[in-house]
Amino acid sequence: MPVSLDRRHCLSALGLLPAIDAALPASEPLLVRHSLVQLPQESPNYELAVLSLLLDKTRPTHGPYRLAYAPPMTQSRAFLQLGSGDLDIASSITTTAHENEALALRVCLYRGLIGIRLPIALARRRAELQRVASLAQARQLRLAQVESWPDTQILKANGWPVQGIARRDSFPALLQRERIDLFALGAIEVYPIVDALPDLAVLDGWLIAYAAPSYFFVSPRRPELAERLRKAWELVLADGSFFALFDRWLGPQLQRAALEQRRWLKLRNPGLPADTPLGDDRLWHPLVSTRLRG
Repeated sequence: MPVSLDRRHCLSALGLLPAIDAALPASEPLLVRHSLVQLPQESPNYELAVLSLLLDKTRPTHGPYRLAYAPPMTQSRAFLQLGSGDLDIASSITTTAHENEALALRVCLYRGLIGIRLPIALARRRAELQRVASLAQARQLRLAQVESWPDTQILKANGWPVQGIARRDSFPALLQRERIDLFALGAIEVYPIVDALPDLAVLDGWLIAYAAPSYFFVSPRRPELAERLRKAWELVLADGSFFALFDRWLGPQLQRAALEQRRWLKLRNPGLPADTPLGDDRLWHPLVSTRLRG
């Protein structure tokens, strides 16, 4: 005979039945292992803020998530781990090889501005090096770049002598010992790094520019995560929340860079995949559209 509702309450109160209003077990949060922050104790960075925005935007439809930091690694190692399934998401400038190795989410995290590189030099050589007026002059200068970054191959393909380094934090010592003349970083990342290095300066007069969208790449073993993030990108582009986050995090650096006042030395990127969505104006900063794509 079925137990009445009132009787169930009584039995539950006596501990003879579980309480009828006991919460059901929560679904397990989606685990997302990423390499966007090198150390867990570091404060959240811009790319991690973008990833959190995307996952938060799809929480109502796809459920909760949990982020896990991966140990520090090179980009080459990150793509190996994406392929093996030991890592779920990484970020990098796109290449044809990268898009063959992992699932590319073709929205540039930096709206194309990571390929707008500002030269860094010894502060005492600033006046000398700011006189560069052409790409031919710039290519006479010794430049270092991180070996595992696609930028290294872009620079070499354009006839630039490049000294490969294993880690980004090696470049200040090379400049100070005058082993190199320049190092270059993206316009929206360079100032916080150089501000902490009093002997170095960001040159004001010119920049290096090439089409180099930086994407999130998802492990091919996690297609459901890639699909969730693709849907999230559509949402945050449509409602403006990505642009608001971009301006909040990167607007001050972009204003300081004064890109429109510089000479743009343009390079070709032979590793850029043919189906890169260069024609979708939502994905690019207006300066990239007019100066680089135009």
